[in-house]
Amino acid sequence: MFTLLPAASEALAGTLGRIAQVAHRHPAAADRLLEALCAQAFHAGDTAVGADALYARFGLLEPRGRALELLPALEQAGALAAAGHFPIQAARVCEALGRIAYQQGEYQLAGEQWSRALDLAEVSGHLQTGVAARIGLGQIHYAQADWSRGLRHMRDAAEQLTGTDDSYLAAKLALNIGVGSFETGDLPAAERHFSHGLAAARRGRHRVFEAEAHWHLARAALARQRMDWAVADCRLALDIAARQGYPWLEAAASRTWTEIALARGDNAAAVRSTRHGLALAQRIQARAQARQAHLQLAQLLQAEGDAEGALDHLWQHLALQSEIERLSLPARATLAAPPAEGGGAPVTPEEQLLHLCGQRQRLASSPPTAARAELQAASARILGLMRVLHWPVDQPGGLSRNEQPRYVDLLSRHGAPLALPDAALHPCHAELAPLEGASQARIEVPLYDGAQLAGALWLVDARATRAWTRQELLIASQLALLFERFA
Repeated sequence: MFTLLPAASEALAGTLGRIAQVAHRHPAAADRLLEALCAQAFHAGDTAVGADALYARFGLLEPRGRALELLPALEQAGALAAAGHFPIQAARVCEALGRIAYQQGEYQLAGEQWSRALDLAEVSGHLQTGVAARIGLGQIHYAQADWSRGLRHMRDAAEQLTGTDDSYLAAKLALNIGVGSFETGDLPAAERHFSHGLAAARRGRHRVFEAEAHWHLARAALARQRMDWAVADCRLALDIAARQGYPWLEAAASRTWTEIALARGDNAAAVRSTRHGLALAQRIQARAQARQAHLQLAQLLQAEGDAEGALDHLWQHLALQSEIERLSLPARATLAAPPAEGGGAPVTPEEQLLHLCGQRQRLASSPPTAARAELQAASARILGLMRVLHWPVDQPGGLSRNEQPRYVDLLSRHGAPLALPDAALHPCHAELAPLEGASQARIEVPLYDGAQLAGALWLVDARATRAWTRQELLIASQLALLFERFA
């Protein structure tokens, strides 16, 4: 439950392991211990330990529907982690904030937090948070019924997890891949992944995932019209969720129990189950679950002839759906388009990049210094940047293996664009601090001469923080390929 790799210290890892043992039988006592540990660490100025202990507490309370209690503390911990240059702790906080936003149906905010967590995890080489963030981004596509794209995110996460022994993430990932398989019509694959998830959950004693696996297996049994299996698995899911205090899962399994009751012709039991699930969803402010329950109740009451009651729930369903859609709208355009030229349509960043690629032959005939200067100016326009910097390795005015050894090693090992949403959270912050642009948010792209690292391209924003998009990373990669020709 609290396996943080790496934890802020070996002592913390040991303490969290002991508290995790307590949590299996006495979650309330474990919560008190974690709360005290958080308070002591933050009071002593130990931000890394405090943030890790808070993340562990989030892991304990989230399945119990109490994550919102920690929202102010998580936001404060994120600010402290940034100020103290702790990228791993900041990534964990973002991952937790993404899960809170997702539960409330705030998919735009959840996506921003998970994208930020993924960027920080990749920069700091932190596998656990990177996998968790990828799962989250896949769940956003699931929530919008884009099952195929969500499944691709899950499979990307599975590739990252290959060869590691993390029963928590293995269970979570198997269940989510199973969901994508189920919704895209591959029932055998879905059942296989649900069974893998159940095995991983039991191996790691992750009761919430054990209950979730039984719920999904019940849904698969219903799809096969095996009522006996569906009843057995759904009862197990409801029993574990109720005894352990997992309201989100109990609400989800209640919806499936409604379907079972309807298949048996017991409309009264179906209404009771749906009302119970709605009350649970409302208690934890799970908008998507409440929306589904309202729609289910509207259909049930309509069948009973209660038109007024059905209409009331239908209006509430539509209001929640509208609210979720509003919260899922992009907060800003992915990339700002420049002004229209000559009264025509605006030139998009992609069109500008395509035009720049068409200038390669002309640039190749220009002096290298002039070509680089033109590429830098064009790159800044395309991405709306303050400046674009080129840092050669082991050349005058560039990066030095003696002065920036950790950073040069990071570029060599990673080999892909690094998105820095917050300059203070760079794992090589101290080494890079004297360099121009080191205090701004940026994308860093390694440049190569054949197979050898030749330098780095910094695409620097005017601000200290910026939420980079996947689209911007793709454009940065293409720009770096142009720069390599003139390095």
